[in-house]
Formats: sequence, C-alpha cells, structure tokens
Amino acid sequence: MSKPGVLIWGGKCQAHILHEMIIELELGVPRIIFDFSLNSPEFSSNATFVNEIVSLKSLIDGVDKFVIGIGSCHGFARNETGNTLEKKLGYLNVISRNSIIDTSVRFGMGLQVMPGTIVHKFVTLGKNVILNTSSTIDHNCTIGDGVHIMGSAAIAGNVTIGDFATIGTNATILPNLKIGTGAYIGAGAVVTRDVEPNSVYVGVPARKVKENVLEINRNILREFNSHL
Repeated sequence: MSKPGVLIWGGKCQAHILHEMIIELELGVPRIIFDFSLNSPEFSSNATFVNEIVSLKSLIDGVDKFVIGIGSCHGFARNETGNTLEKKLGYLNVISRNSIIDTSVRFGMGLQVMPGTIVHKFVTLGKNVILNTSSTIDHNCTIGDGVHIMGSAAIAGNVTIGDFATIGTNATILPNLKIGTGAYIGAGAVVTRDVEPNSVYVGVPARKVKENVLEINRNILREFNSHL
C-alpha cells in the first residue's frame, strides 16, 4: 500500500518539525508545502512549495492528508485552518514514538505530540492540539480544541483547559482548575486559581496582566473555500 501524500500548511519551524516527523514515522510523503507569507520554506524539502491558493488548487488532488504547521500561541488559527482543510483532505495525526499516551485517552484529529510527552488516564484532547516536548497531563483532564501545551509544562489532575488556550514553557497548572478559552499562560507561571477567558496570566502565583487577542487571517481561508 502506497504512503499517503501529505500537505503541510506552513513553511516555518513547526512545519519543519512535522516534515521530519512524518518521514521518520513513515506516516506519508510530504508532497506540498503551502505558506502564503513566504517566498520559500525555511527548510529543505523535496515537496513542492506554493504560496498562492490558485497554485495549491492545481496540485491538491495529489495529496490525501494534511498537517498544520502553525505553532506558538496561534491555536485559533490552527483550528480554523483545520476546519477548512478537512472539507477537502483527511487529518494526519503526528505522534512521537517517544511519548506515552495512556490507552484510555480520547483525542481528536490533528493531534501533534512531541518526544517525552506523558498523558495519563482518562484525559480528553480536542482537535488540533499540540503537546510539546516533555509536557505532562495528569488524570481526568479535558483539553479543548487548538490548545498548545508547550515544552515541560505540567498540567495536574482534573484540569479543564478551554479552546485555543496556550500553556507556556515550564508553566504549572494546579489541580481542579479551569483555564478559560483563549487564555495565555506565560512561561514558568504557577496557576493557583481559575483563569479568565482571553486573558494573559504570568508569574508565581500567576496573575492577570492583560487581555489576549486571538489572531487569524480569514482571507486565505475564504479563498481556499472558494476554490473547493
């Protein structure tokens, strides 16, 4: 059986990581790299690079699956992009062999799991979630769509994290808390109480410092839809 051709949406760091993992894990063959913000990808690949939707349309019948190389705090854009692309293509989950995900864990499509990640029992993960290197999620947590849990962040048991939230590197979320939709938890923060939606929390203990604005370029997704 031939390996599926893969579209990688993005041409920067996260896309590079996914590109290499797809090859290493033998999940498919990167066929197209698309990034409307670049003239060329920031890494070498045998895949065809395009930066215009018209060009993508002419090639897309040659691919079966897609991954979204949109990392950092852009979970809303990652999730909306996934919702658009799945009208045409199938999701590809990219999960490191050097991660541990309990068999009781339920997860949505578009999952990206980096080495050293541990997800304990009875956790639910939404769509388009990124679990970065050495992050840990304890039992009975609910993680929403488009969430990014960055490297070495620790999520204690019975935590609920709303859609599109970002948990910064080495941050700690104490048990039984709720992190609101679109929240951003800064690197190294220790969260000891519930976090308001669309808020930035930093420090030990974490405190609110400003509002968080979710960003997306909807024009490119509208253009993609118009060419389906």
